[in-house]
Amino acid sequence: MISKEGTRRDLGVLGHSLLIAGPTSRSAKKLMVVQNLCEDGRFEDVAIQLRPEVPELLVGSEVVVPQEEANFQEILRYIDSDKNGIIGIWGMGGVGKTRLLHLVHNHYKENSAFDVVVKVTASKECSVEKLQKELCENCGLDRGNSTEKSIILNYLTKRNFLILLDDLWGQIYLEKVGIPLGLGNRLKKKIVITTRSKKICGLMGVNKSLKVEGLDHENALRLFNENVGGETIQSHPLIPSLAEKVVKELGGLPLALITVGKSMSDKIYPSEWNHAIDRLEKSGLNELDEEKIFHQLKLSYDSLNTKKLKDCFLVCSLWPEDYSIEKTNLIECWLGLGFLDLDISDARNIYNPGYDVIRKLLSACLLEEVGSEYVKMHDVIRDMALWIARGEDKENDKWVVLDGLDQMRHKNIRWSDVERASLISYELMVPMNGKELPLNPYEYDELISDGSDEWEGVPLIPCDATRLQFVRVRSGYPFTATIDALVQNVSIFRDLEFLELRNCDLYSFPQGISQLVKLEHLNLENNHIKSVPDELKHVRNLRFLSLGYNSISLFPKGVLPELKELMVLDIYNINRGSSEDGEEQYWTCLINELRCLSKLRCLSINLQQPAHFRNLLELSNLPVRTLFLHYKNETDTLEIPSSFIGKVQDNLYKLELKVRSVRKLLFGSNYQSRLGNLEFLSFLMYELEMIEWPWNVAPEDLLPMLHDLFLECWRILDVSWTLYLPCLRTLKLFRCVHIVQLFEPVGGCGSGAIKPTFPSLIRLELELLPEMEIICDESITFPSLEEITIHKCPKLKKLPFQSRGKLKTIKIESECWERLEWEDNDLKQDLQGLVRDLWRRR
Repeated sequence: MISKEGTRRDLGVLGHSLLIAGPTSRSAKKLMVVQNLCEDGRFEDVAIQLRPEVPELLVGSEVVVPQEEANFQEILRYIDSDKNGIIGIWGMGGVGKTRLLHLVHNHYKENSAFDVVVKVTASKECSVEKLQKELCENCGLDRGNSTEKSIILNYLTKRNFLILLDDLWGQIYLEKVGIPLGLGNRLKKKIVITTRSKKICGLMGVNKSLKVEGLDHENALRLFNENVGGETIQSHPLIPSLAEKVVKELGGLPLALITVGKSMSDKIYPSEWNHAIDRLEKSGLNELDEEKIFHQLKLSYDSLNTKKLKDCFLVCSLWPEDYSIEKTNLIECWLGLGFLDLDISDARNIYNPGYDVIRKLLSACLLEEVGSEYVKMHDVIRDMALWIARGEDKENDKWVVLDGLDQMRHKNIRWSDVERASLISYELMVPMNGKELPLNPYEYDELISDGSDEWEGVPLIPCDATRLQFVRVRSGYPFTATIDALVQNVSIFRDLEFLELRNCDLYSFPQGISQLVKLEHLNLENNHIKSVPDELKHVRNLRFLSLGYNSISLFPKGVLPELKELMVLDIYNINRGSSEDGEEQYWTCLINELRCLSKLRCLSINLQQPAHFRNLLELSNLPVRTLFLHYKNETDTLEIPSSFIGKVQDNLYKLELKVRSVRKLLFGSNYQSRLGNLEFLSFLMYELEMIEWPWNVAPEDLLPMLHDLFLECWRILDVSWTLYLPCLRTLKLFRCVHIVQLFEPVGGCGSGAIKPTFPSLIRLELELLPEMEIICDESITFPSLEEITIHKCPKLKKLPFQSRGKLKTIKIESECWERLEWEDNDLKQDLQGLVRDLWRRR
């Protein structure tokens, strides 16, 4: 509903990348480049390409047992040897190959032996293009007018590099990627791969390989006990010996030892341990093969204490392998499927139960956290989840997940058996001519790119898939023929409960939508849909409806009142009626119809008239999660009234204000309400000169959870009110043309006397601040800052740092960097290595 995927979403309504935490799509980056070209004219890309940022990777359990340490030291010796260019690590899934690779990565993170240290996950659907894309992103490279291959080759040829290629399933030609190979010269060029097959090591030309075996009993017991916890191990005299029996059944597999160990951490009775041992022994499998591993890991799944929690876990497998899943998207999926325990009488944030589920799955080691906004599944955990979802049968097709080139194999799927299908791809193309596909999936991209007319699109889902209950399709590029075939035939899928077609280049609603009487979740975000059909009112079981980021100018009267089960409604950033009179009637009717939705718990909407905002405030139930105020009329003062804050304080997550004529912004006074759930705040207010806060509430108390803040305010003179925001992670200022000094010291506000400044700020972006001479004085500190971007700030004299601290990246034009004044040359040299990859324009 408010996700950060899709081209228009990445750019946001302001035309710039704002309030985004997490991975940015390639399409968004390209559109940003196009916008900048249009705004400033043609320019030549010139890069300062020094050593790129190397973030530390998580290794799962913090415990590194002696056997793992020995493998780690062995790999370091292989890497440091001049005789080895390509090193292979191989072994069965879950044995600790990726964990070992993370240890290697983090070892060289601060090591000056290599200029470039990059880890890339290959996975089953790897291709030359995917590796090129990830290498360019990790190294901060932009292709410009060159091919990915040539820019990677030029960049790596001149540098010592260590490339860690994880989870390789087939041969891939590194020369086609642009990775230069060869030993004997003065530069160190090293590649480490991990794979489940020794044969792949041979195909890749590995000079030295290491087989990772399961841990011996002593090391396995230590790792297991550390994850169970000493308190549980010592809670009963019999548990230590029972723990040894569990470890024996797990066969020394680190993934199983960690995951099962976490699941046993609250088991303090011997009977619970005996039950676990019985489950493991009854798997009936003697060899440690994949199915045996699944039976072991299933113990963690079985330890989840409710069916809904188990269902939530299984749904995570409907994203592709090694995919970073945005938490809000995952929660919205659970909401649409009815998997979250919700109290309809509780008006608080409907997303909170979802975050609680994520926390439980993280604690059980069934999910891994990626930053603060994303999660992912270990590939073996994901395979196990799909195995469970398919009735512990790897061969059936009840659940189908297709991504990229894997889509080309979909002709072998028994669609008549499929109940859930998830297609997330940038290349949803399949062969029509019966041409035999190569056994090596890494060759698919060559077949697609050969220009043959024999390759053409077909319907994504055949008409015989009549058992479908769940369909999700997302794509980064238009594939009209394949999607149209699905949209035109959607009425045949009578059992469909969940339908998501996001970013699919749709121009109309799915035809026959009224036939989907079981449908509970409908997400058509980020398309070009112009109208909502009247027949939607017949889908009366609908609980989740998202139509944001479309071109909708018609929402028929009488549709919403019929959707009485609706809990989530997203009509954010959709177009309006063609005339002012038509628009006024449209919104008056729409807001009045919201009164009929007694179960509505989450609303995303944008308003263009103060009268519409006043009408919205009249609703007794105001569960607004995302609000965009884009007033067209001229007004000098804008007030966010206390009555509004009081009604939305538990729900409002994102607020965007775009009112160009406003000079004064007032937050309502004389109240004790807080915007306690607001994480994203954006001001696009060209004439804004001041923000007036309530006399009895400081900004840090009013906005205690604010994470991301964007300001494009031409007349504002400083933003010192941001100094003490406790959770602010990203602050972006764009075209604040009158600011001379960004932050000025102010006394501690609110309940405390003196507080640390910017306690959580990670990213600071300053662009087009032509008069700014100083960011702040030395009294203001940035204890958590990792990245600062300074672009088109020609008068800036110095940076506000006394030491490197946690800073990892400085993005700045070379002229600006050279123009800065320094009192400490040692500090300049220390920070020089952090400067990277900011493109300047002529």
